[in-house]
Amino acid sequence: MKERLLKILNLKAGEMGLVFALGAVLFINFAAMGIVKVVSVSGFLSEVEGHYILLVWALDMALLMLATAFQSLIIDRFKRVSLLGGLIIAIGLLYALLSLTFLIKGFPLGISYTLLYLVTDQQWLIFPLIFWALVNDIYAPAQGRRLLPVIGSFAFLGTIVGLGVARMDASFDFGAFALLLFNAGIFFLAWLVLRFYISKQDIRQKTQAKITFGEALSGGWEYIRSVPTFRALAVVMLAAGVTITILLYDMLADAVAEFGAGFQAFYALYSLIVAVVSFVVQFSSGKIIEKLGIRDAFAILPGMMLLGSVLSFFVPGGWGSVPAQGIVRVALETVDQSTRKAYQALVPDGKRGRVSLFIDSYLPSFGTI
Repeated sequence: MKERLLKILNLKAGEMGLVFALGAVLFINFAAMGIVKVVSVSGFLSEVEGHYILLVWALDMALLMLATAFQSLIIDRFKRVSLLGGLIIAIGLLYALLSLTFLIKGFPLGISYTLLYLVTDQQWLIFPLIFWALVNDIYAPAQGRRLLPVIGSFAFLGTIVGLGVARMDASFDFGAFALLLFNAGIFFLAWLVLRFYISKQDIRQKTQAKITFGEALSGGWEYIRSVPTFRALAVVMLAAGVTITILLYDMLADAVAEFGAGFQAFYALYSLIVAVVSFVVQFSSGKIIEKLGIRDAFAILPGMMLLGSVLSFFVPGGWGSVPAQGIVRVALETVDQSTRKAYQALVPDGKRGRVSLFIDSYLPSFGTI
């Protein structure tokens, strides 16, 4: 049975324990985000006029760039397993504190949902940056190309479970307080896995001395400028921030107009379908990358962005905007993410974190704004 599972997952003897431990941490993170993503968006749109979400997105990305600027000073300086542990504790505490705002009488629900959305979106980008940098520290590039898609599949499993809970909340109304306390609890479990298993593994990261923000910024950007593939990838990620933002707002506006009070049920179902499709595609990511090569695999996301834009433009209403946003999300979060992480593994240890911050955070955030 074990040999059959190893063959299905493309694992070798001795790799399963660590792969599943890393996968469990990723699963918990994305399960929590799956729950809160639907609750925060639907709650915000029910309490505040829809177009104000554009201001929240702009503020969200500005905060993310500030957080990334701070992160760029420390991601190559301290052990990433310690950084990830600290981040897990911080997220768990934030969920616990935010749950209390739903108990305080008279506290504006619009503010509660806004804060919840901001925290979750920071988590959506910052957590994977540190997590995948840690994974690249653990595995050599060749091994990483084979194992990253397997580990990444746990993110989609977690998303599916989280969205399933959010879909149940639309019917049974568990309430934001209970859901946020649940999230805080499972993040404690993630910390235990990291502390008592993953941190005991052989991690090859070489830490750097203290650097200034200017040095961190120039170091990452100069490396990107010096490698043609990274220069092209920088343009793609900037365009992705612009395109995905427009397609997402188009989809949300259509969905609110068409579904009204049933928006949460629709959004949970839509996100669940995207997660299931992504999970299926993710299992093929490794084979796609091996067959096409990294350079050609990078072309998939721009192709899907073009297709989604054309579809959303020519097909009115939700019939165009919903699948347009869906195919771009699937491409971004499956083959493209695996390709980016596999390619970033080739960056020298001392610069990998800063290069990753530029590609995965600064550029798409600026594009969103």
